[in-house]
Amino acid sequence: MTDAALLVQVRIARLLPASPDRVFRAWTDPTRVARWMSPYGHATAELEPWVGGRLRVVMVGEGSEIEHTGEYLEVEPGSRLVFTWRSPYTGDRPSRVTVELRPAGDETELTLIHELLPPDVVAPHAGGWASMLDRLAAELNAEGG
Repeated sequence: MTDAALLVQVRIARLLPASPDRVFRAWTDPTRVARWMSPYGHATAELEPWVGGRLRVVMVGEGSEIEHTGEYLEVEPGSRLVFTWRSPYTGDRPSRVTVELRPAGDETELTLIHELLPPDVVAPHAGGWASMLDRLAAELNAEGG
């Protein structure tokens, strides 16, 4: 068995109260990302949302700061983002996050896949992403229209 066979994924689907374009902007605007991309507290975000661009998100809260870095691999406005994701909890190789957006009436069906994770961090990542997507939905609701 190879090391790669031990790496697994998180898959979460959500219906969000906004158009795919608004949801996409919420993933690519540093000010917006800073408001929701932490399961607790807040974040700071530096984003270059183009293929080859870098991202840096520092989750701040509960007496800690956790840095996440990566590189955008695919950027399709309004429909898809793929980026690498490194943190102290993702092992010695970058993991990969895919965000797919599909229109669903006045809302957006979001599917998030976080893959290439070490098995012992799958549950915490699933919980973290679920919490952050709840915060994203609340942020979109608060923004309205």
